[in-house]
Amino acid sequence: MIFLNCLNEALVQTDDKTRIDVSRSFVSGLPITGITVKPLVSGSAISVFNVKQERWYLDWAYGVAGDYLITVQATDGVETANKTFPIKIISASEDNLYSDDSTMFSIESELMRYIPAGKNSFKYAHREAQSRILNYLDRKRIWNIDGTPLTKNQINVDDAIVKWSLYETIYLIYTDLFISIGDKFAEKVAQYRDLRNNERDRASIRIDVNKNGTLEINENQDLKSFRMIRR
Repeated sequence: MIFLNCLNEALVQTDDKTRIDVSRSFVSGLPITGITVKPLVSGSAISVFNVKQERWYLDWAYGVAGDYLITVQATDGVETANKTFPIKIISASEDNLYSDDSTMFSIESELMRYIPAGKNSFKYAHREAQSRILNYLDRKRIWNIDGTPLTKNQINVDDAIVKWSLYETIYLIYTDLFISIGDKFAEKVAQYRDLRNNERDRASIRIDVNKNGTLEINENQDLKSFRMIRR
């Protein structure tokens, strides 16, 4: 029996490189003799097979936003199995990240050398930083007037939020490098944790808390003296 497995990002921005890794697929019996990946419903399947199983993956980029199905097919010479795996592609405007690689590399150019295999950017880290910012605001009970959590599009992307996101992203990347490579990144982890904390603590951001689509003068939130909303 053939067991198909696909490791792929759930969410990717258009034109961003992503890796479709099927190397954890296996057979309970005969060895796999062929395995292909089809990143689009249309078009041809692409073979990723080699005997040593060193490169059972496909690097790809999607040019159009949408919901896609990745089709993986494998055979052991007797049996053939197919399985699909979902992936969601969104545009840059829909992603609406608060920081970007170009600004980050102007501060820490060495990070260009550490873009992970199968990627050509750190967009995934900027996206995680954005998620952590929203989670922080939720923990601080900075909510909409109706008590619902804020969404990424309700926050005005000004200098305060850009710096917060930037330092959060760099902190995340150096933390990962510290864990995977070693102690030489410990100082950078501490440095950007402090910069993140300082920017976060002193930030004053504008939030569309009444969700009317307009940022108004009275929708300015000082994070040092945040308002409390009870659900």
